Amino acid sequence: MKSQKQFFIIFPLFVLFATGLALRILFLPANTIDMKVFNLKWYDYIVSHGIIHALGDDFTNYTPPYLYLLSIATLTKSFLPKLTATKLIPITFDLVNTFLVYQTIKIKFNNGFKPALGAALFWVLPTGMVNGSLWGQADALYTCFILLCILFFLKNRSLEAVIAFAIALSIKAQAVFVLPFLAILFFRKRIPWQYFLLIPPVYILMMLPSILAGRSIASVLLVYATQGETFASASMNAANFYFFVGQPHYKTALLIGIPLAALLLLIWVLVYGRKTYALTPNILVFTALVSAALTPFLLPKMHDRYFYPADIFSLIAAFFVPGTWLLPISYQVISLLSYLPYLFKMRGQMGFVPAAAWINFLTICFLLRKQWRMASGKENQ
Repeated sequence: MKSQKQFFIIFPLFVLFATGLALRILFLPANTIDMKVFNLKWYDYIVSHGIIHALGDDFTNYTPPYLYLLSIATLTKSFLPKLTATKLIPITFDLVNTFLVYQTIKIKFNNGFKPALGAALFWVLPTGMVNGSLWGQADALYTCFILLCILFFLKNRSLEAVIAFAIALSIKAQAVFVLPFLAILFFRKRIPWQYFLLIPPVYILMMLPSILAGRSIASVLLVYATQGETFASASMNAANFYFFVGQPHYKTALLIGIPLAALLLLIWVLVYGRKTYALTPNILVFTALVSAALTPFLLPKMHDRYFYPADIFSLIAAFFVPGTWLLPISYQVISLLSYLPYLFKMRGQMGFVPAAAWINFLTICFLLRKQWRMASGKENQ
Protein backbone atom coordinates (compact mmCIF):
# COMPACT_ATOMS: atom_id res chain seq x y z
CA MET A 1 0.00 0.00 0.00
CA LYS A 2 2.84 2.36 0.89
CA SER A 3 4.70 1.58 -2.35
CA GLN A 4 1.50 2.20 -4.32
CA LYS A 5 1.08 5.60 -2.65
CA GLN A 6 4.70 6.47 -3.44
CA PHE A 7 4.13 5.50 -7.07
CA PHE A 8 1.17 7.88 -7.41
CA ILE A 9 3.39 10.66 -6.04
CA ILE A 10 6.61 9.91 -7.91
CA PHE A 11 5.12 9.04 -11.30
CA PRO A 12 3.41 12.44 -11.92
CA LEU A 13 6.63 14.20 -10.88
CA PHE A 14 8.57 12.04 -13.34
CA VAL A 15 6.06 12.89 -16.08
CA LEU A 16 6.44 16.61 -15.38
CA PHE A 17 10.23 16.39 -15.52
CA ALA A 18 10.15 14.31 -18.70
CA THR A 19 7.72 16.77 -20.30
CA GLY A 20 9.92 19.75 -19.45
CA LEU A 21 13.00 17.99 -20.81
CA ALA A 22 11.23 16.90 -24.03
CA LEU A 23 9.92 20.39 -24.72
CA ARG A 24 13.35 21.92 -24.15
CA ILE A 25 14.84 19.49 -26.65
CA LEU A 26 12.02 20.31 -29.08
CA PHE A 27 12.73 24.05 -28.78
CA LEU A 28 16.50 23.76 -29.25
CA PRO A 29 16.56 24.19 -33.07
CA ALA A 30 14.59 27.47 -32.91
CA ASN A 31 16.84 30.35 -33.95
CA THR A 32 15.49 33.76 -32.96
CA ILE A 33 16.62 37.20 -34.11
CA ASP A 34 18.37 37.80 -30.77
CA MET A 35 20.38 34.61 -31.18
CA LYS A 36 21.41 35.52 -34.73
CA VAL A 37 22.23 39.17 -34.05
CA PHE A 38 23.86 38.80 -30.63
CA ASN A 39 24.64 35.46 -28.96
CA LEU A 40 25.80 33.46 -31.99
CA LYS A 41 27.92 36.35 -33.26
CA TRP A 42 29.57 36.55 -29.84
CA TYR A 43 30.16 32.79 -29.99
CA ASP A 44 31.80 33.18 -33.41
CA TYR A 45 33.93 36.07 -32.16
CA ILE A 46 35.26 34.00 -29.26
CA VAL A 47 36.02 31.07 -31.58
CA SER A 48 37.79 33.22 -34.16
CA HIS A 49 39.82 35.32 -31.70
CA GLY A 50 40.45 32.79 -28.95
CA ILE A 51 39.00 32.85 -25.44
CA ILE A 52 41.70 34.94 -23.72
CA HIS A 53 41.87 37.56 -26.47
CA ALA A 54 38.06 37.76 -26.75
CA LEU A 55 37.56 38.21 -23.02
CA GLY A 56 39.89 41.19 -23.18
CA ASP A 57 37.82 42.83 -25.92
CA ASP A 58 34.72 44.96 -25.58
CA PHE A 59 32.62 43.27 -28.26
CA THR A 60 29.27 42.70 -26.53
CA ASN A 61 26.67 44.61 -24.52
CA TYR A 62 26.69 41.89 -21.82
CA THR A 63 28.88 41.77 -18.75
CA PRO A 64 31.82 39.29 -18.72
CA PRO A 65 30.22 36.60 -16.47
CA TYR A 66 27.95 35.52 -19.33
CA LEU A 67 30.94 35.54 -21.68
CA TYR A 68 32.84 33.19 -19.38
CA LEU A 69 30.05 30.66 -19.80
CA LEU A 70 29.80 31.29 -23.52
CA SER A 71 33.55 30.74 -23.77
CA ILE A 72 33.16 27.36 -22.08
CA ALA A 73 30.36 26.58 -24.55
CA THR A 74 32.73 27.17 -27.48
CA LEU A 75 34.89 24.29 -26.23
CA THR A 76 32.14 21.95 -27.47
CA LYS A 77 32.37 23.27 -31.06
CA SER A 78 33.76 19.98 -32.39
CA PHE A 79 30.71 17.96 -31.34
CA LEU A 80 27.82 20.37 -30.64
CA PRO A 81 26.12 22.90 -32.95
CA LYS A 82 26.77 26.41 -31.68
CA LEU A 83 23.05 27.08 -31.30
CA THR A 84 22.68 24.06 -29.03
CA ALA A 85 25.81 24.87 -27.05
CA THR A 86 24.66 28.45 -26.46
CA LYS A 87 21.19 27.40 -25.34
CA LEU A 88 22.59 24.79 -22.97
CA ILE A 89 23.75 27.69 -20.77
CA PRO A 90 20.23 28.83 -19.71
CA ILE A 91 18.98 25.23 -19.72
CA THR A 92 21.72 24.29 -17.24
CA PHE A 93 20.63 27.16 -15.02
CA ASP A 94 17.03 25.95 -15.34
CA LEU A 95 18.20 22.75 -13.69
CA VAL A 96 20.03 24.66 -10.95
CA ASN A 97 16.99 26.86 -10.39
CA THR A 98 14.80 23.76 -10.14
CA PHE A 99 16.98 22.62 -7.24
CA LEU A 100 16.86 26.09 -5.62
CA VAL A 101 13.06 26.20 -5.88
CA TYR A 102 13.00 22.79 -4.20
CA GLN A 103 15.26 24.00 -1.39
CA THR A 104 13.25 27.19 -0.93
CA ILE A 105 9.90 25.46 -0.64
CA LYS A 106 11.50 22.90 1.67
CA ILE A 107 11.96 25.76 4.17
CA LYS A 108 8.16 25.83 4.44
CA PHE A 109 7.47 22.11 4.05
CA ASN A 110 10.35 20.10 5.43
CA ASN A 111 8.41 16.86 4.97
CA GLY A 112 6.14 15.65 2.21
CA PHE A 113 6.11 15.97 -1.56
CA LYS A 114 5.36 19.71 -1.91
CA PRO A 115 9.00 20.82 -2.40
CA ALA A 116 9.38 18.26 -5.21
CA LEU A 117 6.04 19.32 -6.69
CA GLY A 118 7.10 22.97 -6.65
CA ALA A 119 10.40 22.11 -8.35
CA ALA A 120 8.62 20.03 -10.98
CA LEU A 121 6.11 22.80 -11.67
CA PHE A 122 8.93 25.28 -12.05
CA TRP A 123 10.66 22.96 -14.52
CA VAL A 124 7.56 22.99 -16.76
CA LEU A 125 6.71 26.69 -16.46
CA PRO A 126 6.03 27.74 -20.06
CA THR A 127 7.87 31.07 -19.73
CA GLY A 128 10.91 29.32 -18.32
CA MET A 129 11.12 26.91 -21.25
CA VAL A 130 10.39 29.61 -23.83
CA ASN A 131 12.87 32.05 -22.29
CA GLY A 132 15.77 29.62 -22.22
CA SER A 133 15.50 26.74 -24.67
CA LEU A 134 13.48 28.56 -27.35
CA TRP A 135 14.69 32.16 -27.02
CA GLY A 136 18.14 31.40 -25.61
CA GLN A 137 17.99 34.31 -23.16
CA ALA A 138 20.10 34.58 -20.01
CA ASP A 139 17.41 35.55 -17.50
CA ALA A 140 17.73 32.20 -15.73
CA LEU A 141 21.34 33.13 -14.86
CA TYR A 142 20.82 36.25 -12.78
CA THR A 143 17.54 34.88 -11.40
CA CYS A 144 19.49 31.88 -10.11
CA PHE A 145 21.45 34.11 -7.76
CA ILE A 146 18.35 36.06 -6.74
CA LEU A 147 16.76 32.74 -5.78
CA LEU A 148 19.90 31.92 -3.84
CA CYS A 149 19.73 35.35 -2.20
CA ILE A 150 16.17 34.74 -0.97
CA LEU A 151 17.03 31.22 0.15
CA PHE A 152 19.86 32.65 2.27
CA PHE A 153 17.52 35.24 3.80
CA LEU A 154 15.07 32.48 4.70
CA LYS A 155 17.98 30.78 6.48
CA ASN A 156 18.96 34.04 8.25
CA ARG A 157 22.26 34.21 6.38
CA SER A 158 22.21 37.86 5.35
CA LEU A 159 25.88 38.13 4.41
CA GLU A 160 25.67 35.30 1.89
CA ALA A 161 22.37 36.72 0.63
CA VAL A 162 23.90 40.11 -0.18
CA ILE A 163 26.86 38.44 -1.91
CA ALA A 164 24.43 36.37 -4.00
CA PHE A 165 22.58 39.57 -4.93
CA ALA A 166 25.87 41.22 -5.93
CA ILE A 167 26.68 38.26 -8.20
CA ALA A 168 23.22 38.52 -9.77
CA LEU A 169 23.82 42.22 -10.37
CA SER A 170 27.14 41.45 -12.06
CA ILE A 171 25.30 39.24 -14.55
CA LYS A 172 22.30 41.42 -15.42
CA ALA A 173 21.17 44.88 -14.34
CA GLN A 174 17.65 43.48 -13.87
CA ALA A 175 18.77 42.15 -10.48
CA VAL A 176 17.90 45.65 -9.20
CA PHE A 177 14.25 44.58 -9.29
CA VAL A 178 14.78 43.04 -5.85
CA LEU A 179 16.83 45.95 -4.49
CA PRO A 180 13.71 47.52 -2.90
CA PHE A 181 13.19 44.19 -1.12
CA LEU A 182 16.72 44.40 0.26
CA ALA A 183 16.07 48.00 1.31
CA ILE A 184 13.07 46.86 3.37
CA LEU A 185 15.23 44.23 5.06
CA PHE A 186 17.80 46.92 5.79
CA PHE A 187 15.20 49.04 7.58
CA ARG A 188 14.01 45.93 9.41
CA LYS A 189 17.61 45.45 10.61
CA ARG A 190 18.00 42.17 8.76
CA ILE A 191 20.93 43.58 6.74
CA PRO A 192 23.70 45.63 8.38
CA TRP A 193 24.54 48.65 6.21
CA GLN A 194 28.16 47.48 5.94
CA TYR A 195 27.05 44.48 3.89
CA PHE A 196 25.99 46.76 1.03
CA LEU A 197 29.61 47.91 0.76
CA LEU A 198 30.42 44.41 -0.51
CA ILE A 199 28.40 44.88 -3.71
CA PRO A 200 31.00 46.93 -5.68
CA PRO A 201 34.01 44.69 -4.85
CA VAL A 202 32.01 41.53 -5.64
CA TYR A 203 31.03 43.09 -8.98
CA ILE A 204 34.67 43.91 -9.76
CA LEU A 205 35.75 40.43 -8.67
CA MET A 206 33.29 38.93 -11.15
CA MET A 207 34.83 41.10 -13.88
CA LEU A 208 38.43 40.30 -12.88
CA PRO A 209 39.15 37.51 -15.43
CA SER A 210 38.10 39.83 -18.25
CA ILE A 211 40.12 42.72 -16.81
CA LEU A 212 43.20 40.50 -16.49
CA ALA A 213 42.68 39.48 -20.11
CA GLY A 214 43.04 43.14 -21.10
CA ARG A 215 39.60 44.69 -20.94
CA SER A 216 39.49 48.15 -19.37
CA ILE A 217 37.86 48.66 -15.99
CA ALA A 218 35.88 51.58 -17.44
CA SER A 219 34.26 49.36 -20.09
CA VAL A 220 33.04 46.77 -17.56
CA LEU A 221 31.74 49.51 -15.28
CA LEU A 222 29.83 51.19 -18.12
CA VAL A 223 28.22 48.08 -19.61
CA TYR A 224 24.79 48.84 -18.18
CA ALA A 225 24.96 52.48 -19.29
CA THR A 226 25.69 51.24 -22.81
CA GLN A 227 22.82 48.75 -22.64
CA GLY A 228 20.45 51.56 -21.71
CA GLU A 229 21.18 53.28 -25.01
CA THR A 230 20.49 50.21 -27.16
CA PHE A 231 16.77 50.90 -27.60
CA ALA A 232 15.11 54.32 -27.51
CA SER A 233 11.64 53.15 -26.52
CA ALA A 234 9.55 53.66 -23.40
CA SER A 235 8.59 49.97 -23.52
CA MET A 236 9.95 47.01 -25.44
CA ASN A 237 6.67 45.07 -25.23
CA ALA A 238 6.85 45.15 -21.43
CA ALA A 239 3.59 44.53 -19.60
CA ASN A 240 3.30 48.01 -18.12
CA PHE A 241 1.58 51.24 -19.09
CA TYR A 242 4.64 52.72 -20.79
CA PHE A 243 3.65 50.58 -23.75
CA PHE A 244 0.98 53.20 -24.46
CA VAL A 245 3.54 56.02 -24.61
CA GLY A 246 4.24 57.04 -28.20
CA GLN A 247 7.76 57.30 -29.57
CA PRO A 248 7.67 61.14 -29.71
CA HIS A 249 7.18 61.16 -25.91
CA TYR A 250 10.07 58.79 -25.16
CA LYS A 251 12.30 61.35 -23.42
CA THR A 252 9.37 62.76 -21.46
CA ALA A 253 8.55 59.24 -20.27
CA LEU A 254 12.09 58.90 -18.94
CA LEU A 255 12.18 62.32 -17.32
CA ILE A 256 8.89 61.71 -15.51
CA GLY A 257 8.82 57.92 -15.23
CA ILE A 258 12.17 57.23 -13.58
CA PRO A 259 11.81 59.80 -10.74
CA LEU A 260 8.17 58.79 -10.25
CA ALA A 261 9.09 55.11 -10.05
CA ALA A 262 11.88 55.92 -7.58
CA LEU A 263 9.47 57.94 -5.42
CA LEU A 264 6.76 55.26 -5.39
CA LEU A 265 9.25 52.51 -4.63
CA LEU A 266 10.75 54.62 -1.85
CA ILE A 267 7.29 55.06 -0.32
CA TRP A 268 6.71 51.31 -0.54
CA VAL A 269 10.09 50.61 1.09
CA LEU A 270 9.50 53.10 3.91
CA VAL A 271 5.98 51.82 4.61
CA TYR A 272 7.07 48.19 4.98
CA GLY A 273 10.51 49.02 6.33
CA ARG A 274 9.07 51.05 9.21
CA LYS A 275 5.80 49.21 9.82
CA THR A 276 5.70 46.85 12.81
CA TYR A 277 4.97 43.26 11.81
CA ALA A 278 6.61 39.86 12.05
CA LEU A 279 8.90 39.17 9.12
CA THR A 280 7.87 35.54 8.73
CA PRO A 281 9.06 33.33 5.85
CA ASN A 282 5.64 33.76 4.23
CA ILE A 283 5.75 37.54 4.16
CA LEU A 284 9.46 37.58 3.29
CA VAL A 285 8.83 35.50 0.14
CA PHE A 286 5.76 37.56 -0.70
CA THR A 287 7.67 40.83 -0.28
CA ALA A 288 10.36 39.58 -2.66
CA LEU A 289 7.62 38.81 -5.19
CA VAL A 290 6.09 42.28 -4.85
CA SER A 291 9.50 43.86 -5.36
CA ALA A 292 10.22 41.77 -8.47
CA ALA A 293 6.78 42.57 -9.93
CA LEU A 294 6.31 46.20 -8.88
CA THR A 295 9.73 47.55 -9.91
CA PRO A 296 9.58 46.69 -13.64
CA PHE A 297 5.92 47.69 -13.71
CA LEU A 298 6.79 51.22 -12.57
CA LEU A 299 9.94 51.75 -14.64
CA PRO A 300 10.17 52.81 -18.30
CA LYS A 301 12.47 51.11 -20.84
CA MET A 302 11.49 47.65 -19.65
CA HIS A 303 11.50 44.60 -21.93
CA ASP A 304 9.02 41.78 -22.41
CA ARG A 305 11.21 39.35 -20.44
CA TYR A 306 11.66 41.50 -17.34
CA PHE A 307 8.88 39.84 -15.36
CA TYR A 308 10.75 36.54 -15.49
CA PRO A 309 11.70 36.70 -11.76
CA ALA A 310 8.06 37.45 -10.91
CA ASP A 311 7.05 34.36 -12.90
CA ILE A 312 9.21 32.23 -10.60
CA PHE A 313 8.60 34.02 -7.30
CA SER A 314 4.84 33.90 -7.83
CA LEU A 315 5.06 30.10 -8.02
CA ILE A 316 7.12 29.93 -4.82
CA ALA A 317 4.79 32.39 -3.08
CA ALA A 318 1.82 30.18 -3.95
CA PHE A 319 3.34 27.46 -1.76
CA PHE A 320 4.08 29.86 1.10
CA VAL A 321 0.96 32.04 1.15
CA PRO A 322 -2.53 30.48 1.13
CA GLY A 323 -4.97 31.68 -1.50
CA THR A 324 -2.41 32.88 -4.05
CA TRP A 325 -2.45 30.13 -6.66
CA LEU A 326 -3.85 32.48 -9.27
CA LEU A 327 -0.62 34.51 -9.13
CA PRO A 328 1.68 32.09 -11.01
CA ILE A 329 -1.09 31.53 -13.56
CA SER A 330 -1.49 35.29 -13.96
CA TYR A 331 2.23 35.86 -14.51
CA GLN A 332 2.46 33.05 -17.03
CA VAL A 333 -0.32 34.74 -19.00
CA ILE A 334 1.28 38.20 -18.62
CA SER A 335 4.72 37.09 -19.79
CA LEU A 336 3.53 34.84 -22.61
CA LEU A 337 1.29 37.59 -24.00
CA SER A 338 4.29 39.93 -23.91
CA TYR A 339 6.53 37.38 -25.66
CA LEU A 340 4.18 36.63 -28.54
CA PRO A 341 4.66 39.75 -30.71
CA TYR A 342 8.46 39.41 -30.80
CA LEU A 343 8.90 35.65 -30.91
CA PHE A 344 6.31 35.06 -33.58
CA LYS A 345 6.67 38.38 -35.44
CA MET A 346 3.04 39.27 -34.73
CA ARG A 347 3.55 42.94 -35.53
CA GLY A 348 -0.06 43.45 -36.51
CA GLN A 349 -1.39 41.90 -33.32
CA MET A 350 0.12 44.11 -30.64
CA GLY A 351 -3.11 43.96 -28.64
CA PHE A 352 -1.49 41.14 -26.69
CA VAL A 353 0.77 43.55 -24.82
CA PRO A 354 -1.98 46.00 -23.73
CA ALA A 355 -3.94 43.00 -22.42
CA ALA A 356 -0.85 41.86 -20.52
CA ALA A 357 -0.37 45.37 -19.09
CA TRP A 358 -3.92 45.53 -17.74
CA ILE A 359 -3.75 42.02 -16.30
CA ASN A 360 -0.45 42.98 -14.69
CA PHE A 361 -1.99 46.14 -13.23
CA LEU A 362 -4.80 44.14 -11.63
CA THR A 363 -2.30 41.57 -10.37
CA ILE A 364 -0.12 44.30 -8.84
CA CYS A 365 -3.20 45.72 -7.09
CA PHE A 366 -3.91 42.28 -5.65
CA LEU A 367 -0.29 41.90 -4.54
CA LEU A 368 -0.23 45.26 -2.76
CA ARG A 369 -3.57 44.61 -1.04
CA LYS A 370 -2.48 41.14 0.03
CA GLN A 371 0.83 42.40 1.35
CA TRP A 372 -0.90 45.14 3.36
CA ARG A 373 -3.37 42.70 4.89
CA MET A 374 -0.59 40.27 5.79
CA ALA A 375 1.56 42.99 7.37
CA SER A 376 -1.49 44.33 9.24
CA GLY A 377 -2.29 40.91 10.70
CA LYS A 378 -5.59 40.63 8.83
CA GLU A 379 -4.44 37.52 6.98
CA ASN A 380 -2.22 34.59 7.84
CA GLN A 381 1.44 35.49 7.48
